[in-house]
Amino acid sequence: MRCPRDTSELQAKLYEGSVDVDQCPECAGMFLDKGELETIQATIDSDHRKTAVESLDSSWDPVEAAPSDVAGPVDCPKCGARMERRRYGFGSETIVDECPKGCGLWLDGGEIQELERFYETSQQDVEIPITWRIWAAVRGVVGGKKS
Repeated sequence: MRCPRDTSELQAKLYEGSVDVDQCPECAGMFLDKGELETIQATIDSDHRKTAVESLDSSWDPVEAAPSDVAGPVDCPKCGARMERRRYGFGSETIVDECPKGCGLWLDGGEIQELERFYETSQQDVEIPITWRIWAAVRGVVGGKKS
């Protein structure tokens, strides 16, 4: 596969110790197959919360964030379809490119670290008491669907 930004050959690389991603050696962009971002988020190999410069606010203004979106759309390195640009998740200011055919995501250089910082910081803000977690686990196993 080739980098959609500079056409360099993407190189396989292990990220967070267990996820095989395709990364550009020139621009540090990264192609993640479907489901790989979720696997990376579930694997906390490095604590990216320590690199957070400012608190993330879920009430961000999309107009204020627009100037950081300078890179144009790219074609999927796997299937060649024009990828769709969108903000990742509620409150994230990171723009990701997503294949409309479901191949995966293109992240420009540094965006994977931004997403991990966002995810880890937002997770630390949501402390669920152990009793609630146990109740949810038991409810999920025992409760099932109501008739």
